[in-house]
Amino acid sequence: MTDRYRFDRFELAVPERQLTIAGEPTAIGARAFDLLLALLERRDRVVAKSELLDLVWPGLVVEENNLQVQVQVSALRKLLGADAIATIAGRGYRFTGRLLAEATVPAAGGAKPAALTNLPQPRTRFIGREAALADCARLLATSRLITLSGIGGCGKTRLAQELARQQLDAFADGVWFVDLAPLQDGQRVAAVVAATLGVADIDGASLESRLTEHVASRRLLIVLDNCEHVMDAVVAVVEPLLAAGPWLQLIATSREAFGVAGEQIYPVRSLALPASAELDEIRAAEAVRIFVDRSRLVEPDFALDSANGPVVAEICRRLDGIALAIELAAARVAILSVDEIRTRLDDRFRLLTGGGRALPRHQTLQATMHWSYDHLSATERELFRRLAVFAGGFTLAAAAHIAAADDEYAVLALLTALHDKSLLTVDRAAGAGPRYRMLETVRQYAEERLAESAEGDLIRGRHLRHCLAFAEELEPYYLDARQGAAIALQRAEQENLLAAHAWCEHDPEGAALGLQLASASWRYWRSSDQFERGRSVARAVLARAGADAARLPQCRLLNGLATLVYYMGRHDESLALASEALALARRIGDLTQTASALVLMTFGKTANEDPRAITASYEEISCIAATLGDDWLMALNLNNLAEWHRLCGRSADAAACYEKSLALTRRQGNPWILTVVLCNYARLLFGQRDIARGRRLLDEAFALTTTHGLRGMDQHVFEVGAALAALRAEPERAARLHGASLARMRDGGAKRDRIDEALLIPLLAGARATLGAAAYDAAERAGAALPRETALEELGVWFAGRPDDP
Repeated sequence: MTDRYRFDRFELAVPERQLTIAGEPTAIGARAFDLLLALLERRDRVVAKSELLDLVWPGLVVEENNLQVQVQVSALRKLLGADAIATIAGRGYRFTGRLLAEATVPAAGGAKPAALTNLPQPRTRFIGREAALADCARLLATSRLITLSGIGGCGKTRLAQELARQQLDAFADGVWFVDLAPLQDGQRVAAVVAATLGVADIDGASLESRLTEHVASRRLLIVLDNCEHVMDAVVAVVEPLLAAGPWLQLIATSREAFGVAGEQIYPVRSLALPASAELDEIRAAEAVRIFVDRSRLVEPDFALDSANGPVVAEICRRLDGIALAIELAAARVAILSVDEIRTRLDDRFRLLTGGGRALPRHQTLQATMHWSYDHLSATERELFRRLAVFAGGFTLAAAAHIAAADDEYAVLALLTALHDKSLLTVDRAAGAGPRYRMLETVRQYAEERLAESAEGDLIRGRHLRHCLAFAEELEPYYLDARQGAAIALQRAEQENLLAAHAWCEHDPEGAALGLQLASASWRYWRSSDQFERGRSVARAVLARAGADAARLPQCRLLNGLATLVYYMGRHDESLALASEALALARRIGDLTQTASALVLMTFGKTANEDPRAITASYEEISCIAATLGDDWLMALNLNNLAEWHRLCGRSADAAACYEKSLALTRRQGNPWILTVVLCNYARLLFGQRDIARGRRLLDEAFALTTTHGLRGMDQHVFEVGAALAALRAEPERAARLHGASLARMRDGGAKRDRIDEALLIPLLAGARATLGAAAYDAAERAGAALPRETALEELGVWFAGRPDDP
């Protein structure tokens, strides 16, 4: 521990507890001082948040979500610069400045001798990767061969060089850098390594034997850069060297691993992206720090602020955090605004080009991708191109379908090869099977290759038909207990469904296929709380020329669209669509669609409408449901009849219908309709001030919503929860829950039914009067700002804290 730390223009004097900038004292809070000192003293590693809490706030009980550390770190970054302290996602913080004392420590007995090395001198700052650098240094302590693998342009070479530079004092016989990228012939690998190490050319001895003799008694670190295109030759050189030189260690960079015994693989991931939309989080992210630093090389006055920060974050995100892509984008700041760069990213391979003096494979983003593509086998290239049709990832079965392969194991072998070459990533969500995915930059490149081939239309048509079969397989799930599983499966495939819809404009059978796909999947848009998106898809499908040729799918989609727009508050539009669907359903004689249209035509009926006509509709639906043996339809009809009774003030009749609907729904097992009935019945009971019974129904609805992922029901659970909080005389809680409900409605494009407004508005008016308008509005805004999962968790905690109701 030292008394003074000097870095950049700053000096921290520990005894005086004083920070100076260019010799001038500056104000710094006691907690900020202690935090900075703790990071400086532990600058060789990442310091966990919990450790900082113990060091800076000793003896103080601080909850896990306390923002003390983040607030102080933000204050220090404003004072010292955004790059002074790095956030290592999920691990903690690290001081990343360079102490002047570290740079100028003299060797004992005189000047420190120059290290034996040919490492290239860096021309730009090494930013980010602090955690990766620490991880690799730790691995190097126990591994003799470390392979840094990753996609082209991800920063493998720079990380390897920085890692090697840190080891200069540990290798008495030198740290040597061997760039293999220029080699076209693998037979030259041994010669290039020998020349770098200064191995003399002696007649009568093979080059391999001279190399092994050279390393046998020396403590060396060799960096072999860009090995993938001469992999076999590199392995043939590396294995004998490792066997001969017990003190030899190797760092290799390659887009795929060597696959030799004892190799430690370290995947070099993309640069970390902002963890949130907060400006401090944007500034702290590795990808953004690189963008800002490289932008200042061409535009010295470039600065991140609240206006351009979100744009830079989006650029980095759309470029997948790939270091080279971000550096090339930053170079464009010289002549384009960040907004203009963002708008041109759909044509990124023309936008992201570098100077002619860069290495050929790094002159453009496209050249980097060409380097990888050119080293694939013919079958690997074919599958790589075809996989570009997947917009949102894919499963092994989906890849086999697109490949038109009968043998999934053959496809698995090709996927493994593409993954090993860093062209695919694998996502493993809890409780789900693995999904394969291309980074968007890689996928755009693969799309270009597919477009150049003669099979682009064929493969996109195959993808469309695969998505249709998938949607049709899941359609029945929405009518029983499998609905939650269906939502999760289709959420994973959502981008593929949208891509399939888009291709319908180009497919010869696109009108009919699009109609079938939309009619099979509209319930997903409803159940996932995406009413506007579902409406847009359905409208586009119905407007397509030839869509009216398939009358049953057209009728089904009309009913689906009528449902979506009803939830959006467009009741007149819904009634018109339902009327059109009813006429078509009667014309083709389909009872299910006839009943569905009648159900929709009973929605939104008011108390002053003709009760005989309304009763006749309910009776016809009931008759059809009994004829079809459709418990789902019968339960929905009973719920709707109960709603009408509730609207008309007939509470006993409404309760009787709700009870019958609940009994049928519980037997049938559909979580969506069960949640609907539970929320509606709870509203009736709360209107009667029967808090205890209503609360039990709301508990059950909450459990179903969270267990099955029913995003479309979130707004109702929050809304009924707000009514409960108002009845309990908890006005702030009522405001927060109402805000959460409004946010879910806004996100999905939904509107609240008039009958539900009639219960809620007076209760919330009372809560506002009790709390005061300003405080009520602030609590409502706070609730609206909560992420979905956080709001649900908060609701669950509130329920648990009040287990009993009077």
